[in-house]
Amino acid sequence: MLVWLSVKDISKEQQEKIKVSLLQANYNFIALSFLVGILSHYFRAIRWKILLAPLNYRPKTSNTFFAVMVGYLANLAVPRLGEVTRCGMLNQYEKIPFTEGFGSVIAERTLDLICLILIFFITLFMEFDKIYGIADDLIFKPFWEKYNNLLQHKSLLVIMIVMLLLLAGMFFYFRKKLQMLFSNKIIGFVNGLWQGLLSIKNVKEPISFIVNTVLIWLMYALQAYVCFFAFPETAHLPFMAAMVILVFGSLGVIAVPGGTGAYQAILIPILVSVYFIAEPNAFAFAWTVWAAQIVLILGLGLISLILLPMLNKQKKIL
Repeated sequence: MLVWLSVKDISKEQQEKIKVSLLQANYNFIALSFLVGILSHYFRAIRWKILLAPLNYRPKTSNTFFAVMVGYLANLAVPRLGEVTRCGMLNQYEKIPFTEGFGSVIAERTLDLICLILIFFITLFMEFDKIYGIADDLIFKPFWEKYNNLLQHKSLLVIMIVMLLLLAGMFFYFRKKLQMLFSNKIIGFVNGLWQGLLSIKNVKEPISFIVNTVLIWLMYALQAYVCFFAFPETAHLPFMAAMVILVFGSLGVIAVPGGTGAYQAILIPILVSVYFIAEPNAFAFAWTVWAAQIVLILGLGLISLILLPMLNKQKKIL
């Protein structure tokens, strides 16, 4: 649906201009963005190893990297399946309990959300005059509208509060009976999940953890920045423009699996209205950057799916 909305109003003249823009693009820079993307995934694999260390698990970097890539591949098919998949991979090849691995992934995703919010406000502060209007339309106004709608329906708000209090009271009253109902496996699952979540607090290499986190997000921004040079019309854009694309492009990826349609629907208006890029060129850029990311995930994900059992075959035999 979003794909159709992003292409439905394109005239034949614009289609020709898009084709010309795509044909004239320097795809060497797109190839370079692949390398930057691989680095971002590598730093994520390293950071995941650091998160697992407090739990006394030290998987091979190759296994964490391949598991991360297979996870991204799974996310393209079913949202959030990737988190489960990569934990299953490490459970299979590194014997890391699924619950603790999954807890570490939740901790990692929580940290990523905090980083995205932090980057958003830093970017908003530095590019305030350019992007406040977009942020207001996409984030602030919808938030306040929902908040005001909730306040206007005071009876609904009261009902929600009463229900929460009743649930909390019931849980407190029946907590002993609930504990008896839970099997050891369920308690073990919750405990393992909790241990994984706590891993972020107990990292043994905090400096390395922070450095790898910064490098992950820096590589994300560099992917977009490198792609600027693939098109003459965007080659003049500064690095802060790549930060804007990172922030708002991430919203598209969060909203729709893989960002298909949503990524382009958000970026094209920004490139046109904020950075004055002609619409056909903005269209070509947004779709090329998105396609490059998808191709990278598909390629590395499939390669990882093949290499994981091959490289761990000898270990299994032993």
